[in-house]
Amino acid sequence: MKTILITGGTSGLGYRTAYILAHESENKIILIGSNNKKGQQAVERLIYETENKNLRFIKADLSSINEIKLLAKDLNKEKIDILINNAGALFYSRNESIDQIEKTFALNHLSYFALTKLLLKYKVIKNGGRIINVASGAHRGIDVDFNDLEMSNNYNGWKCYKISKLCNILFTKKLSELTSINNITVNCLHPGFVKTEFGKNNKGVISLAIKLLMNFFAITVEEGAKTIIHLANSEDVKDITGKYYYKSKIKQPSQYAENKSSADQLWNKSIEMLKNKGLTL
Repeated sequence: MKTILITGGTSGLGYRTAYILAHESENKIILIGSNNKKGQQAVERLIYETENKNLRFIKADLSSINEIKLLAKDLNKEKIDILINNAGALFYSRNESIDQIEKTFALNHLSYFALTKLLLKYKVIKNGGRIINVASGAHRGIDVDFNDLEMSNNYNGWKCYKISKLCNILFTKKLSELTSINNITVNCLHPGFVKTEFGKNNKGVISLAIKLLMNFFAITVEEGAKTIIHLANSEDVKDITGKYYYKSKIKQPSQYAENKSSADQLWNKSIEMLKNKGLTL
């Protein structure tokens, strides 16, 4: 039996991943989500569908630094085998978190960074554990402007999303260098263009456009979850770390995603941003 933590686990890709992993050997599954009612319903549905009663939901808004801190403390007595950082969103209009950080960056990158770092700090992730970061092929064709990470000037929602997904890969690369001493692997993946509720927080033409694209071009959540399941379960990847996967195979990310200097800069900038908001890592 393994203990598996999935952020953004109450719907879409996260829920399907939980469904598959809950079927296996009575794994303990911990789902993280921001909506209490939705989370409780997800757990009840999973128990009914999988007959695995070893499921738990914890409510946390991962765009909030304080809620990430509280979540990490709540998990302090757990011993996690697999952490799946999956929570994410796309905001076409500029939004800020409660900490006054641009919300796409806060949720898609800083939540991965802060939660993972705290769980490692508290030794919640077991030696020999696996950290899986859900990135995206959308990271291609973009670089990071470290002078304006939150796109305060000339905000573009799609560009901001692309940057956040590039950050997922840079974070994976850097973290993998630091966790190898404890035999903890860190890998990331592109799940594909998956038909989920992604983008529903946007309104009007944008929401309709995303929905139409999904209807014509998106793959199922079952297909999208395959690479996550591969990274969680396969013995073939137990000693592999710092890689980017697509369709369960190692792929070459963009040249910017391989830039060690950018990975170092992002790491330091993330620590600085969190420290300025009251979280010292």
